[in-house]
Amino acid sequence: MSSATVLSDTWYQVADARVALLPTVRAQPQVYRGQRWMVLEDPYSNRFFRVTPEAWAFLRALERGKSVGQTWLERAAAQPESTPGQDDVVRLLSQLHVASLLQFDEAPQHEAIFERAQTTKRRERLGKLLAFLYVRVPLWSPDRWLDGLAPLIRLCTGRAAALVWLGVVLAGVAAVVQRPEALSAAGQGLLSVANLPWLYLSLALVKVLHELAHAFVCKRHGGHVPSAGVMFLIFTPLPYVDASASWGLRSKWQRAFVGAAGMLMELFLAAIGALVWAATGEGLVNSLAFNVMVVGSVSSLLFNGNPLLRFDAYYILSDLVEMPNLYQKAQAQWLHYGNRFILGLKDSVEPATDATERRWYVVYGALAFFYRMLITVTVLLFVLDQWFAVGVLMAFTTLVMLVLMPASKLRTHLASPAFERARTRALAGVVAVVGLAWAVVALLPLPHAVRLPGVLEAERSQPYYALTPGVLVELAVRHGQTVARGELIARLVNPDLEHAIATTRLQIAETEALQRAALTRTPSELAPLAGRLAALQERVGELQAIAAQLELRAAHDGEWVAPALHERRGGWIDRGQPLGELVDRSRWRFTAVLPQSQAAELFGPVRPDAMGGAELRLASRRGESIGVARLVVVPYQRQRLASPALGFGGGGEVATLPTDASGLTASEPFFEIRAELAEPRLPEALAYQGLSGVLRVPVAPRPLGDRLGDAWRQMLQKRYAL
Repeated sequence: MSSATVLSDTWYQVADARVALLPTVRAQPQVYRGQRWMVLEDPYSNRFFRVTPEAWAFLRALERGKSVGQTWLERAAAQPESTPGQDDVVRLLSQLHVASLLQFDEAPQHEAIFERAQTTKRRERLGKLLAFLYVRVPLWSPDRWLDGLAPLIRLCTGRAAALVWLGVVLAGVAAVVQRPEALSAAGQGLLSVANLPWLYLSLALVKVLHELAHAFVCKRHGGHVPSAGVMFLIFTPLPYVDASASWGLRSKWQRAFVGAAGMLMELFLAAIGALVWAATGEGLVNSLAFNVMVVGSVSSLLFNGNPLLRFDAYYILSDLVEMPNLYQKAQAQWLHYGNRFILGLKDSVEPATDATERRWYVVYGALAFFYRMLITVTVLLFVLDQWFAVGVLMAFTTLVMLVLMPASKLRTHLASPAFERARTRALAGVVAVVGLAWAVVALLPLPHAVRLPGVLEAERSQPYYALTPGVLVELAVRHGQTVARGELIARLVNPDLEHAIATTRLQIAETEALQRAALTRTPSELAPLAGRLAALQERVGELQAIAAQLELRAAHDGEWVAPALHERRGGWIDRGQPLGELVDRSRWRFTAVLPQSQAAELFGPVRPDAMGGAELRLASRRGESIGVARLVVVPYQRQRLASPALGFGGGGEVATLPTDASGLTASEPFFEIRAELAEPRLPEALAYQGLSGVLRVPVAPRPLGDRLGDAWRQMLQKRYAL
């Protein structure tokens, strides 16, 4: 073990302690990045600890009949180069004591080893108390039961099982890829109230087999599984097993296999669910299979498969790159930078031993921190939405863990003897960093722009609907063809309408004949016959007007857009069904959605129609910017979108009502902004009716703190009516 200093100010407090490793502790070598280490394991407490060979040699020399100081002096005299420093010994013994791997002849209350151990235990207890949304309850030890399943374990974790797994997963992926529309339709009711019990049942089943897979692989490679039980994740009971014995396996590939076993099982179950879902019709079996497919795939890919979270993928990554405790070491690396460059502690010890470790610690530490903050906020908002009181308590504990506890640790750190000569420098560094952060957040006006989703629309376009039902018998214009005003586009035929017109004309002829006969025989009937004739003539005029609607003619010059209408030739089209659209491609505008939460930005001190610098980027050409001449805000709220492409169902950003099958009704009212383009004529490759894009509108610069404060108040008012 390398040492920053040979002597320690607290050595006198532990020098007389008589301490040794527990006789049950076993040690086995492991190699990390070409360096030899010793892993200490106590099978009774299932505790593991990793030390260097030099530290292991010192620990083996400890005897309960001999003091720590005597052992250290003997080792220093015999092997001065490989003997750990006094401060390293104090730290090592305190950590081993917390891990319950030491035995003592006596335990003086004021020794540094016990003070450090008690501090560590208090921190652990406080962390468990604050993490009340993640509680583990051990119930039984499955180790002997798993020993009896040894033949089954070998069968399920061998090469033949790997081939079966690969075949099933590939078949499941193929089944899903071939049914995208059915997949989208089935996902609509995934979070419905009726499906939630089945979703939880599927989750519980998947997690039971997930944990069993960890246990199977751990037992296959000689590990033991000391406990299994229930963990409450945000008050949701789920199973767990303790497979931490895999840490003692010599091969990193075996350790990685244990970590990956749960994800492999979930993907296998997801594939089976996909195959069953694809092979069955609507019903309970189909619904359960779909739930298993979703739970197994989403859980594996987004949570257990994410190395930035301390789940399976994190431990797999740590093993494969041979950097145990990657998360803690990354934190320590950033703390080292804080000590060195902010607090001015020149003798701060860097956790990284080479450039490779330094890069890993820096990058992973930064990514894990920001991702952890994102997950924390997401989970906090979810809990607040579901159980507001619990969410408030969680928000308080989050504040304690992320703000108050680090501040308390920093205060204690600055009061330590390490800063006795440089405390003024350290305080100045803290004040400078805090002041700079406050100035950037609260005082510095930063440029900002709102991004508004929208669609491209022709300034002149005419949608066509079937005003009269009929059979489509003629398409005079193809999709994409240019037509002139008055030109025939399509023609429908309605046999019932033609029969009604013919019948009415016969009735007219009959009435006219009766009139001629009445002139000589019954003049008194002329008046009623004249009234009947007028009604029939009016009737035939109405029918002819309706029949004229069966012909679609261009209302103006433009391009006929109807990509699927030719498929309906010869088929019956009901009244009101859309047929196509006539688009004038000479002039375009962009219609964007302005959410209420961003309306204050544009309705503030700067008028939207006077803003400069607005730009448009269309989905087909994200890299090209289109200039905007003027912005016009429609001065009233709307709730119907200009296109389904703007809603969630069409891949857009606007939440829509699930009860609206058209996908055009937004879940909340919004304002509409119309952007007049600087060049109304667009290139042929860009000019498509309904093409989605993003309108970027610069607004007045404001400090980041003001924007965050407004967003916080809007969220409280919108989500919780506070």
